[in-house]
Amino acid sequence: MVFETNRLIIRKWKKEDYKDLFEYCSDCNVTKFLTFPTYTNTDAAVERINCLLEKYNDGSPIQDYCIELKDESKVIGAIGVVKYKESSQGEVEIGYVLNPKFQGNGYMTEALKGMFKYIKENKIAKRIVCCHDVENAKSGNVMKRAGMTLEGIMRRAGENNYHSRHDLAMYSILDEEIDI
Repeated sequence: MVFETNRLIIRKWKKEDYKDLFEYCSDCNVTKFLTFPTYTNTDAAVERINCLLEKYNDGSPIQDYCIELKDESKVIGAIGVVKYKESSQGEVEIGYVLNPKFQGNGYMTEALKGMFKYIKENKIAKRIVCCHDVENAKSGNVMKRAGMTLEGIMRRAGENNYHSRHDLAMYSILDEEIDI
């Protein structure tokens, strides 16, 4: 386990998680905002998890973890550090995705706040950013509820799995703004 919150366990992926991963990554309404194509079979989920398992051994702060519901032992999404800059005492960018069946319950806000605390407690970075496609307002609402500040809109700075450029909203939170 990496960390836990009241309702969630954030942990490394396991091989047997592939069905839960496939469940939401096979939904084109989910992946339209992501950089990888919609999964068409479980082989893609198995391959993704195998890549993540190999990456856990490299010592990099860039890692992807699953979000598991404590009560159900079900993986409902993912969260992790997608970019890391060592300069200026460290900056990380967090990315996340949630199974639509579990949206609207505050799970992602809870996971994101937990990730902030994990990063601060482990002295990984002093600045945390998150970006979202401006068309994905739900993701921006999570960032706001987690206490992040909108810094601005980056024009055509993002690319999705359809290889189209889109505007990105960038939010941040600083080390001193995170309550432990």
